[in-house]
Amino acid sequence: MQIRNSKKWSEYSTKQAWLGTAMIIFVAFAVRFVLDPAIAPYGVFHFFIVACLAVQYFYGYKFAALSVALSIFLGEFYFIEPYGSFGPVLAKDYILSLNFALVTLTAVAFMEPLRRSLYARDLLLKVLNSRHKVSLYRENDRIFYAQQSNQAWSILQELLENFDDILLIKFGNSDYKIEPLFFKITANHDLLLSPQNWQTSVFADDLDLLERAFERRPQKSGDPTAFELRLIGLNGGLQTCRVRVDHFNFMGKTLCILRMMQ
Repeated sequence: MQIRNSKKWSEYSTKQAWLGTAMIIFVAFAVRFVLDPAIAPYGVFHFFIVACLAVQYFYGYKFAALSVALSIFLGEFYFIEPYGSFGPVLAKDYILSLNFALVTLTAVAFMEPLRRSLYARDLLLKVLNSRHKVSLYRENDRIFYAQQSNQAWSILQELLENFDDILLIKFGNSDYKIEPLFFKITANHDLLLSPQNWQTSVFADDLDLLERAFERRPQKSGDPTAFELRLIGLNGGLQTCRVRVDHFNFMGKTLCILRMMQ
């Protein structure tokens, strides 16, 4: 947001103001010149009054004051007898020009503070709107981080309260982490030295089902699907466990937990 002094409320450049002022005065002069045969000698400065106020509205009091002087020159020269000349100047010519200048400049004097006040109001609204947006962004960030924090605590609570039921954990693209319950069921303590070989303790026909369960995330409306998983003990025996895979979003990654159902 560009902040400027209230005295420089016009959004047009100096060059644009000069060109705009000249164009507005020319249009007023052209209209009065075309209508001169029908309305002369009345309404000499009526169109110039409108033109000067338009200049004030768009470009400010400096260009409006210049427009008043230029309008007096054009009106006196072209629309007051003798046409095409400044002399002889009569008392009524002075009164007519003075009346136009006083009325127009008085209106300009009232319009200038109004335009500044309007600019200040618009500027204040922009500042308030910007602050409102900033407050909304901060509130959204606060809610987002609060939700993330609550989610992290809920996951941590889930892990701590049901730690004894957990068989495997997989976080993001990292390797699978074997938990104590897995060692207890398989009784394969060699996995302590080579945990990456944990698949050897899972019955081959169930391994593909287990991997798909880790990769496939359930719908939000449903609970994780439980399935039968056969684990191989140290003596080669099979132990069937009813398990499920829970998925969580944690720190921008997927946390997968294989737990035994009660």
